[in-house]
Amino acid sequence: MPNQSFPYFLERHAARLSASMDLPAPNSGRTFLRLMRLPRKGRETILDLTTYGQKFEMLVTRFLKPLRNKIAKGFMEDQEEIGNLTTWPVEISSMRVGFDDALAFALQTEDFEQFEDGLFETMDADHYFLFFTDSNEYVCKAVSNPRRDPRFENWVRVINRSYGLELSPPRRLMYDAVEESAA
Repeated sequence: MPNQSFPYFLERHAARLSASMDLPAPNSGRTFLRLMRLPRKGRETILDLTTYGQKFEMLVTRFLKPLRNKIAKGFMEDQEEIGNLTTWPVEISSMRVGFDDALAFALQTEDFEQFEDGLFETMDADHYFLFFTDSNEYVCKAVSNPRRDPRFENWVRVINRSYGLELSPPRRLMYDAVEESAA
């Protein structure tokens, strides 16, 4: 029997396979935001936004093959095999954007403490995870299927903005939407 819920199991493994988090030093005044989009169907993506002086460093980790299917199989059958999963096809794009970038600025000015948690303990949902720190305090939140609930309007706003922002860094590789075989 699994010792943790599927959404957190998926989040943990996606984070392990993504770009490293560049957390700011304590009391530095810098900020860091990570938004993980782990939809039931479509490309799993992790967006990291870090402040550096008057710029944002943006890292976008795109999983080039659906990760959820592999993780779900391991969650139900062999968690140790998934624990040994060390490689997965990903693309990590990066770029710096100025504070005048409206999308990046909007993401950094949200009051993430006001976001409500609403994670479903199911495999059949779109899961989103958020981590934010201003180098003094931090906020961790998670939600599933936020689009149908007015309590999660701020989640929907941030998720929608992240789609626009992730298009800024240049792409190099293509997503493989074909389901993997029983391998």
